[in-house]
Amino acid sequence: MHGSWAGSATLLPKREPKFALCVVAVRADGRNDGVFKMKFQRAKTVTFGGVLLCVTATTSAWAADLGPYRPYTPPPPAPIQSYAEPSIWEGAYIGLNGGYGWSSSNFAEPDGAFGGGQLGYNWQRDRFVFGVEGDLQASDINASKDVAFGNATTDIDWFSTVRRRVGIAAGPWLLYGTGGVAFADIANRVDIGPDTLRNSETQVGYAAGGGLEWAFARNWSARAEYLYLGFGDTTLSGGGNEVKVNNDVQTVRLGVNYKF
Repeated sequence: MHGSWAGSATLLPKREPKFALCVVAVRADGRNDGVFKMKFQRAKTVTFGGVLLCVTATTSAWAADLGPYRPYTPPPPAPIQSYAEPSIWEGAYIGLNGGYGWSSSNFAEPDGAFGGGQLGYNWQRDRFVFGVEGDLQASDINASKDVAFGNATTDIDWFSTVRRRVGIAAGPWLLYGTGGVAFADIANRVDIGPDTLRNSETQVGYAAGGGLEWAFARNWSARAEYLYLGFGDTTLSGGGNEVKVNNDVQTVRLGVNYKF
């Protein structure tokens, strides 16, 4: 309208990390009004586009490095270390004992001291203790007594038991009950006038009782125990006479054990 136009393209050096391509329109008569406006607008557009392209490319690269999205899964908790206190009572043991025994026999009523040894094994589950024990004692439980019709004598040379034990532990203490089979060498003699009635044999019966045991050191314990030994009656006969002698014995004893 105001003359012919000539167009030229100028590549401007980049002033930022990106460069901008600007087109400058120049009139043939040398006037370039509107050039700065066009250049500014074109430069702003090209620069904004480059920044957008750079941000997009960078974001895509980061996403490619991170890989697909995976939700965070926390690691499993570390296992709790538990400490089990070693059992005080479990294991094999051996020991010595001694005490006093007496009988309520209807004739001689023997009594006396005894002593011997024991061995056994305990199992412990929490506070409950289960065990088995055997013992053997030499005995001086005897008596000789005059009765209305003559004389009566009872002599127990030895006795032994094999028993189970069940108890409850409380710290170093063990309260237990026990029961099993009992054996004893019992000799009875009754003199009635000119006749002598006698019997001497190994009696078999039962043992029942209980006790309290104290673990006073790492491998040592002491106990107090009561046992009832039930052997029943023995019938003596001869010369037309017949009598029954009761052989039951009660015992109390102290003992000490060493646990392996």
